[in-house]
Amino acid sequence: MCDSSFTVQNTNIVTSIKKTITDLGSRIGANIQEKIKINKDDDVFKVIDGKKYDKNLLDVATELSAKKEEITIEGSKQLFQKIKDYDDYTQVEKQTVAYIRKKYKFTPEANSWLRTEIKRWAASKIRSDDTSDPTSAKLQKEQPLSFVFSNLKEAYRWDNLNNLNEKPKTAAQWAGILLSVVFVLGIFSGIAYGIKWNNQETQWTSGGLSSVHGTIIDSNGNSLEGVKIEADDKKTYTNAQGKYFLYDLIGEEIEIIFTIEGYGNLNIWINIRSEGTNILEVELEEGGINKNIDQRKDVSEPWPPNYALSPIFIVASIITLMGSSAALLQQNFRMAVIGCLCGVISYGFLIGSILSIIALSLLLIDREKFDRA
Repeated sequence: MCDSSFTVQNTNIVTSIKKTITDLGSRIGANIQEKIKINKDDDVFKVIDGKKYDKNLLDVATELSAKKEEITIEGSKQLFQKIKDYDDYTQVEKQTVAYIRKKYKFTPEANSWLRTEIKRWAASKIRSDDTSDPTSAKLQKEQPLSFVFSNLKEAYRWDNLNNLNEKPKTAAQWAGILLSVVFVLGIFSGIAYGIKWNNQETQWTSGGLSSVHGTIIDSNGNSLEGVKIEADDKKTYTNAQGKYFLYDLIGEEIEIIFTIEGYGNLNIWINIRSEGTNILEVELEEGGINKNIDQRKDVSEPWPPNYALSPIFIVASIITLMGSSAALLQQNFRMAVIGCLCGVISYGFLIGSILSIIALSLLLIDREKFDRA
């Protein structure tokens, strides 16, 4: 009995030791893999101001600048060859090249050559279907909307906003800031119009009072003074400049009668906008011939009606925000310009439209700053 118990206990101890050794081996293996991964990242990437850059490209640029004061075309070719060693032009490589071109001196020829060659090469690259890089050339070409939203997310990351606040801003980035303001103004403008016209009919069909005014001339273009104008129970006369004003008119259409001695009477039917001002210019002919004119069919409801302005302002404001992100990142110049144009449409109590025009001017000034590679 004792021997059997000892055997069982001995077996349990051996099993426990094996399990402990296995667990220890797994932990050691995991730690080694983690260290290898960290070391690998350290070998591949270099973090500067919170941004990840390609270490190998930076090393090449540092070596080239150490040999000569400015990087020549030969140096640009070495950099370009290093970039081509990768499968595609990823976001890390893209921002590394932008960093190198900003921090290191290039001859004008070398800078132009590198920019042109990278742009041509990147445009010809096709990433594999399982690649998830949101900045890839394929995604930008085949899924432009996804690319725009990716830029939007990138531009308004907290660390990017902090960097933008701490560093001098380019004209394009100032344009992006202005478009951000336009977005806010446009949204408020759309909301204000939505509240104003909620559950209301348009000015065209509401039953309020309206007015008609204009100028009366003869066949020679001279202003006529003293012409009597009548509409319903309202009556007035033209002044020395031939101008007249009729107030407090009711209805959607009205007959207006113009009479003066020596000229034929003129009766005109027109549509009138309630709670609005209507303009009617008149020419009277000498003689005793009376005329009846019906202009009601020539008047139509304006477009867009006021109640449609709210969604127009809001949609235009959202597109303006997308243009703002493109300007802040200095990527996708076309989207930035579209954002400016939509900013004009978003209105923003007129201030937004003015700021959008200023932003467009800044973009055009800073056109070359955009990273088109």
